[in-house]
Amino acid sequence: MTVVELRVDLVTVDRARELVPAEPGLYAWWSRPGALPGVAGPRHPDGEHELLYVGLARSGPSSGATLRSRVVGNHIRGTTGQSTLRRSLASLLHEGEGWRSTFTDRPLLVPDDELRLNAWMQEHLALSWVVHEQPWTVEAEVIGKLAPPLNQSANSSHPLYQHVREARRRWREAAR
Repeated sequence: MTVVELRVDLVTVDRARELVPAEPGLYAWWSRPGALPGVAGPRHPDGEHELLYVGLARSGPSSGATLRSRVVGNHIRGTTGQSTLRRSLASLLHEGEGWRSTFTDRPLLVPDDELRLNAWMQEHLALSWVVHEQPWTVEAEVIGKLAPPLNQSANSSHPLYQHVREARRRWREAAR
């Protein structure tokens, strides 16, 4: 049921800011085909989007994360330091976009280029989600069934796993 629900209605980044609930669950990021060079994901039933990434909001019983805090707080309004999705996007886009980076304990886009990544996400991405009280109990199954290309955790058999891993390594080295 969770997998099916993640493949239904998509909302834009703007609408997600208003609509994503403050409850635990799973979310999926989708793009138009070709938006992310070298990366193709499973097609959405609408035929106009493909899956990029699946995340969860509440990693265990003691976590207080919600769909709103993760999606809006970390991914939409956050930085590459707060979001695995943003780090993966930055690693795959920084060379082609000419984005600049710095390094703390991890690579980060400079503030102006964080804003450029925000604009890229606004233009190219859409989102779906499903409320689930214990998303950590189904995360690996959902990733296994949906096969999102940007997920690194629980996804090492994905054909693009090494491509994404290598892009992240190159970005990390360039930031140093």
